[in-house]
Amino acid sequence: MRENLKFILTKAVEFILTLLVVSFFTFAAFSILPGDTASVILGPEATPEQIDSLRQELGLDKPMVEQYLNWLAGTFSGNLGQSTAFNVPVSSLIAQRLPVTLGMCALALIIVIGVSYPMAILSSRKPFHLADQVFSIIGHIAFAIPPFVLSLLLILLFSNLFGYFAVGQYYAPTDNFGGYLNSLLLPSVCIAIPKIAMIFKFLRSSIITEKASDYIKTSKAHGLSDFSILIRHVLPNTNVSAITVVSIVLSDIIGGSLIVEQVFNLPGLGRLLLMGISRRDFPLLSGMVFYLALATVIIYFVADILNNLVDPRMRLK
Repeated sequence: MRENLKFILTKAVEFILTLLVVSFFTFAAFSILPGDTASVILGPEATPEQIDSLRQELGLDKPMVEQYLNWLAGTFSGNLGQSTAFNVPVSSLIAQRLPVTLGMCALALIIVIGVSYPMAILSSRKPFHLADQVFSIIGHIAFAIPPFVLSLLLILLFSNLFGYFAVGQYYAPTDNFGGYLNSLLLPSVCIAIPKIAMIFKFLRSSIITEKASDYIKTSKAHGLSDFSILIRHVLPNTNVSAITVVSIVLSDIIGGSLIVEQVFNLPGLGRLLLMGISRRDFPLLSGMVFYLALATVIIYFVADILNNLVDPRMRLK
């Protein structure tokens, strides 16, 4: 118990230090970019006196360290400042768009795990036989197609040709939950297909390697069935590396969703980020970049904790 607590505290300290470093570089990057927030808000016809007055009101006349500390305090308290393009709090903008991106990422992860594991198990039963070769070819094709190209192909096939999905229509989960899932399912599939190929190739290799171990041969000699060996020994021993790969895939899913949202015209964080870039909305951009980095750091933090629970040897490293 003490070792578990020590491990979690160590990872928590690393988590906080990583966030502080990310927050500093995020703030510094947007601070040194050309352009002035006050000038962007007031427009090209503003007088120097008006710009100076707004700079004082926004705290932009203060030293950079003080600005960073104020921004950091606001960031961790949920106050990301005011969007210069939309004139509303940044936190409310992110909260409005979050269900779209979060729901799409969750659906994509469910599809990835639900498809890749059975594929890997079936393929590893008889390596290099027909099923394994078919799955491997499908995996290579799926991995090679970029998500935005795959999005266009699926829109053409399932929306334009068969009319199963209404692309471009979005329903809030509180208004129409069925419509919400319908609007997110096809883009989630587009995000998931390349990741299915990635997880499949990794799991297949891990299961085949694990089955070749001496203890598996000993288990078979003692009369254990292939199914029992798979469930009790093979899959548990691939969990540590599988959790790590799934965490990498999940962070990649978050990044991939930003592009797919544009193709499917979904009002998620991806469109909000591009709108912020086009309008030079620095408070919005800095807040979004920080929270996207926060989501990635949380994913890896949770993966480390799960690895520790699955394999206590992680605490010794």
